Amino acid sequence: MRSLQTQAEWCNRAQWVLGIALGTMVVGFYLFVFRPNSERLEGLNGQIATKSRDLAGNQTRVQILPDVLRQVGAMQDRLAKFDKKLPKQPELGPFINDITELSHQSGLRTNWTVEPGVPQRGDLYAEWPIALRFEGEFTNVFDFLRRAEEMQRLTRMKGMRVRSAGTGNGKNGQVQVELSMNIYFSEG
Repeated sequence: MRSLQTQAEWCNRAQWVLGIALGTMVVGFYLFVFRPNSERLEGLNGQIATKSRDLAGNQTRVQILPDVLRQVGAMQDRLAKFDKKLPKQPELGPFINDITELSHQSGLRTNWTVEPGVPQRGDLYAEWPIALRFEGEFTNVFDFLRRAEEMQRLTRMKGMRVRSAGTGNGKNGQVQVELSMNIYFSEG
């Protein structure tokens, strides 16, 4: 049997060995588990903070998106009004056909005359003055003018004179119109 002293020495050595092993395990845990995971956690927290700032900035930008879309729609509508055709040739015949068709659609069928003037050349385009004379009910004349304004062809109404077709001769609501307008074409 061992003596009590050898057992005490053996227990003392075992405690040292266990203490050193425990110390080595604690240092190993710190070096190989705790410190790398702490650094990784700090990096992830930094990424979360960056993504949160990005998200807040993007949410601010997204809030103005409906207003921007509305403004773009309004500008597209305005552009559609100005997106008129500027042909390379005068195309007077098709223009007169279009005007005549508009007059028939508006119910203007009496005393219709079209008098083309002399084309005037400019630097980038040419303009051709045209005088129109017609007669009809005021509402039909108004409808014709509205339709003429919506034509795809680039035109400009230079002047208009409207007068009553006369009273007492059965023409109540009838007006006589003298309209001067220009059509434009490029000289390309």
